[in-house]
Formats: sequence, C-alpha cells, structure tokens
Amino acid sequence: MKVTYFHRRPVPDLHFSVEIIFKDVRGHLPKDVECEVVTSRFYSKGLLPRVYNCVEAWYRRGAINHVTGDVHFLGILLPRRNTVQTMLDCVFMKDAKGLRRFVFSWFWMRIPAARARFITTISQASKDEIVKYAGVDPEKVKVIPIALSPVFKRSERGYEWQRPRVLVVGGAPNKNIPNILRALKGIDCRLSLVGKFHPEYKRMMEDFGLEHTYEWNLDANRMYAKYLETDILVFASTYEGFGMPIIEAQASGALVVTSNISSMPEVAGENSAIFVDPYDVDSIRRGILLAVTEPEARERVIANGYENAGRFDPVRISNMYLELYKQI
Repeated sequence: MKVTYFHRRPVPDLHFSVEIIFKDVRGHLPKDVECEVVTSRFYSKGLLPRVYNCVEAWYRRGAINHVTGDVHFLGILLPRRNTVQTMLDCVFMKDAKGLRRFVFSWFWMRIPAARARFITTISQASKDEIVKYAGVDPEKVKVIPIALSPVFKRSERGYEWQRPRVLVVGGAPNKNIPNILRALKGIDCRLSLVGKFHPEYKRMMEDFGLEHTYEWNLDANRMYAKYLETDILVFASTYEGFGMPIIEAQASGALVVTSNISSMPEVAGENSAIFVDPYDVDSIRRGILLAVTEPEARERVIANGYENAGRFDPVRISNMYLELYKQI
C-alpha cells in the first residue's frame, strides 16, 4: 500500500503543526505502508501559485492521496475514489465576508469536500462545522483526533501552589489572551506566555504587575520542559478545532483550566479540567482560584488528566487512518 501525503509549503515561524501531526502518523504506520510526501512548491498565496500547486498535486497523484490540511484546494483535481481530505477546523470561515467568504466556501470547503472519498477532522465540533459549511453527508466525515507526541509524558515533578506557575499558550485572537490577562490581574503567580510576540500583551502584563516571561517559537522538547515547570495551563480560547496544549499539559501533569465551548470540553475530557466561560473574565478568574485553593479538586483533575491524555495514543490514531486507507 502506498500513500501520497500532500503538504502546504510552510511559512517559517508560522506553520509546521500540520506537518508535525502527519509526521507522527507516518512514523506509527506499519512498515508495509509506503509513504511519499509532496510539499507544494509555492506558498498558499495568490491565484497563480495555488493553481500551480493544484496541477502539481494532480501530476504527483498516487494510489492513495491524502491532502493533510489548510490547502484543501489541492484536492480539486485529485480523483475522488482515492482521495482523503483532512480539514482540521473551519476557523477561516468565522470572520470571512464578501468575496473572501465566497472563495473559502467553494474552494476550501464545498468543492474539495465533494471531490474526496473521505474527509477527516480532529473533533466532533469541527465535524459539525464541516457538515454545515461544506454541505456533505455526515457519514463521509470521520473524526480522528490528533496524536499526542511521545515527547509529552508523565514525569516526577513538583508543584508550587502557594505562588503558582501559570502557562498561557498562543497569540492569535481566538486565544483570548486579553481576557486571560485580566483574569490573572491581582493573583499572586508567575506567568509564562508562549506565543508570537504582541506588544499589547506585553503592555498589559506590565500594567497589571504580572511577573512574567514571554517566549515564542519553541520546539516540542522545550515545550515539554515548560509544562513540567507549570502548575496551571490557562487555555481559555474562544474557538479551537482541537486544542493541542490541553492534552500536552495533561500528559505532563499540569492542571488545565480551559473553555466550556467549541471542541475544548470534548478534548479535555469530563472531570479532567476546570471549565470556564472564555467571554467572562470573572469565570476565568474563579477557575484559576479554584485550582489554587481546592487541593482535593485539583489533585482529582490532574489524575483524570493523565488518563484522558491516554486517549490520544499515536499508535491508536495511526491505526484509525490505516483503516481508511484499507477501505480505499
């Protein structure tokens, strides 16, 4: 069996998550599955480069074709009978309007979805959105979560609940950083923000008197070290297709405070995180304070988090893709 994976050309310091996800998948497939990776020659920007990338994908098509995300339009010319299309989320449809929304709707959603034998996505929340925006049969869309990298594992570690170490990850608008920082104002903690630098966030941390570090572009090993140095991950996004930091933190033993909307309850698992309303600063604050002041609750949540992270074993996830390939 041979599978050809089609990747976008990553933008340095911006893209690589999709590529890392499927590198892990390929690494856990059986040895009799031959994998070829085709990376688009041009960045996904502008009409002519995208048309070239589509033609290149058709020219490099194989026995089984898998378009791995973000460049859904690559599947437009691929044969329907043997193409898998991965749509990680529909965040690009949320704020798009006018011509931009029309282009996304047809060339990132409807036509690629119609041209695929199967569509995979990473959560039930994302599946519901794909069915809505692409107008496809729900049976065609298969939920296959993201595999947890072996880098993130249980380890002996300590906690500092008297003055907790708080980790916040991300910089995009949906990461809800301003509300999280407002919720932390006045709480005696040490904050670590990991995400692309944003001067507004830096100013807010300084104005609120939050002791902090600000880093970005960390590899998996450095992120694992950050989780081991963390007591509480606050991941109160307003939207997520999945929310990888949730399970990375759980697997590393940090307590997770996350949103009660979108895919986050599904990924975090029942009773494995403290859930808050991301639009309500007081709700986020109460969740953080609960983690600090209720030892029995936090120990239970941390223990449940370890168990929840086991659902995302890379061998199990790779086998789910393998079953689709076998059907093709």
